[in-house]
Amino acid sequence: MPTYVQLPPEFAGLEGKVQFVQRINDNEYHSSCPNCGVNETHSDSNPSDRFVMWVESRSNGRPFGMCIRHCGYKWTPEKHDAEWTPEEKAAFQAKRRELNQREELRLLQYANEVVMKQGIYNRYADNLKRSKYGKRYLYSRGFDSDEWNEFLGFGIDEGFKVRGKFSTYYSPAVSMPIFGLAGVVEQVKMRITDPKNKDDRFRNIYKSGNQHIYFPLRDERIGNKIAIFEGEMKSAQVAMRGRLPSDVQIIATQGKGVGARMLYKIESAEVVYLCLDPDAYTPNKNGETTVMQTARKIGLEKTRLIVCRDKVDDAIMQGFNLLNAFNMAISPARLR
Repeated sequence: MPTYVQLPPEFAGLEGKVQFVQRINDNEYHSSCPNCGVNETHSDSNPSDRFVMWVESRSNGRPFGMCIRHCGYKWTPEKHDAEWTPEEKAAFQAKRRELNQREELRLLQYANEVVMKQGIYNRYADNLKRSKYGKRYLYSRGFDSDEWNEFLGFGIDEGFKVRGKFSTYYSPAVSMPIFGLAGVVEQVKMRITDPKNKDDRFRNIYKSGNQHIYFPLRDERIGNKIAIFEGEMKSAQVAMRGRLPSDVQIIATQGKGVGARMLYKIESAEVVYLCLDPDAYTPNKNGETTVMQTARKIGLEKTRLIVCRDKVDDAIMQGFNLLNAFNMAISPARLR
């Protein structure tokens, strides 16, 4: 039987209108549809899950729900904002913090009981000590310091099984342990070195059901200044060669998205520097850019954009002065 959960605070306007709420991951929930019926069941007698809710939708990064299996009904919180009092909105925010704290504890338990206990990342790190191929690959990517590579915990599996987009095959893969949550390893990310498709380049060993925030310097302290980079290897290069001020915490996203967990982590920061790949500035069919969507989620008033004409790790390897770009970071308002 499915496990049912409470409705996320962002969807409080649907309270009493949906049932059978199931958590798929930290961004997606399923339930019955508020428009075409609460109590319907499938032909196999399982409860209806036709209504899909995204805490952060792809189109604009805001909560969105849709009946994808029947009537097509769409829901957004804007229709209900006028009905929520300031006290209710504050209660929703408090509930979100409570859920985030509970999720942090769950991830810490999972990291200790599964990831750390299995120790796969240690075996991969031992493999790298004997792998000429692995060292050559890392050196070609700018990781030419054995001391740094050991600190970052790089490893390798020279025969990693890739369940790719179009086929299953074997390829060498460099491993990177994702440190977080009081210094424990909560995920192991694999960089496929010979992918058959661009969508095959990265794989996570574990399915934890949540976003993982990467701290290349292994310091989970969140101060007044944070610099977010797209991808773990890019942030590691920044930690090695970026020469950013010591009071700036360097962290990485998985892709371009800044999910609910990261927003919870960084909400106390006064200034957030954001450095995404150049394609994040390309408008989609609705005229929206990923960089502006992300900046809005963080808060336009406290976001500063580090603009780089190339991917930041490639640029650094070509002599790009990241510190200058950091000092010249612009307000998102200048892109409007």
